[in-house]
Parts: sequence; C-alpha cells; structure tokens
Amino acid sequence: MTEKKAKIICLIVAILVLISAFVVEIFIRPEYLIKCIIKISTFGGVILLYSALSKKKLVDIIDLKKPEKIGILIGGIAFFFVGMIVVFLIFKNQINLSGIKESLGAKEGFTRENCLYAFAYIIICNSFLEEAFFRGFLPRLFTKKWPGFIVSAFLFSTYHIGIFGTWFSIPLLMVAVTGLVLVALFLQWINAHYKTIVANWLVHASANIVINSIGVLLFFDILK
Repeated sequence: MTEKKAKIICLIVAILVLISAFVVEIFIRPEYLIKCIIKISTFGGVILLYSALSKKKLVDIIDLKKPEKIGILIGGIAFFFVGMIVVFLIFKNQINLSGIKESLGAKEGFTRENCLYAFAYIIICNSFLEEAFFRGFLPRLFTKKWPGFIVSAFLFSTYHIGIFGTWFSIPLLMVAVTGLVLVALFLQWINAHYKTIVANWLVHASANIVINSIGVLLFFDILK
C-alpha cells in the first residue's frame, strides 16, 4: 500500500473515531472508566493502524523524544498555567459552576472518592493521548503542514464541545471554541519547534492542572 492511500484511509478512520467519540459523549454517556477505555482504544488504535499501513515506527509518528533547550517550553508552561487562572477569574461570573459540578457528577460519574484519580488521569494520560492524536498523528496525514495544523486544531476544538458544551452560554461557548483553536495552534507550534510531543504534552498538562484543580475545588464545595 502506498503512503498516500494509508493517509487517506487513516484520515477517514480518524474522522469516524472523532464522530463516534462525540456521539458517546453526548448521547450514550457511559461511566467514565468505560469512556476512557473507548477513547484509549480508538485514538490509540487509529495511530497504530497508520503505523501498520505506512510501515512507520510509532515513536517516529508521534516524535517521542526528550525536548532540548527548554527555555521557550518553560515559558509556554508558565503562560498556560497563569493564563488559565486569569481566564477563569475573568469569566467566573459567566460560567455555570454549579452546572459543571452537577455535570461531572451525573454525566461523568465522578465522586469525591474517585475524582482525584480521574483528574490525575486527565492531567497525565488523557493530555498525552490527545497530543499524540491531534498534534503528533493527524497533521502527518496532510501533504502540506499548515492545512494539517488548521484541520487538526478545528477538530480538537469541536471535539471538546461534547465535553463542556453545557457549561457555558452560547456566546461564551463560541469564545471557548475559538480559544481552543488558538490553543491548539500554539501547541502545534510548540510541537514543531521542539519536534516532539513531549513538549506540547507538558504545556497541555499544565493547563489541565488548573482546570482540574478548579474541578476538585467544586467537588469539595470549596469553590461555589
């Protein structure tokens, strides 16, 4: 099989995976552990499919190596960490905090007992899986870099609507979606600069630390 055919097949499969993930998130709503298993299997499966069809090594597809000269990376981590806090403080009064807590409990099945484990998974494992899929794998399916970057950023943003779509008003949701596109492009730039998903994974994880810290505060009724 030619590499072009492998890319076309895997792009179609990847889009179907994202559509199915959206359907699972919105309509089926399985318990969180089942949803995680589905996501790991489907996201990871299509990357493995591309590796098998293209005869490329997995470590080469996702550029899994140690980043060097980490000055920009540290700046990016700090920017995201502080930036997420600032954004939350600015829009706090427009965000349905009680709705988020109810959604995490009813929709995701989080409890006070398991939320810390779930949030640790989101920060460490889920962020890595998303970076491997959206920044390491998807852009490789396009001949030219920037169309791949833009399509990947758009898919990254729209995929997350299924997760937080009920948390915001429509205007604020549009802001969030636009912001996620810009975030995705910034993460892609970090990836291109360091030529490894480890770099953008660390930045993504830093943002998730803030988001999930807010989730913990909501769960333990510290933040209302």
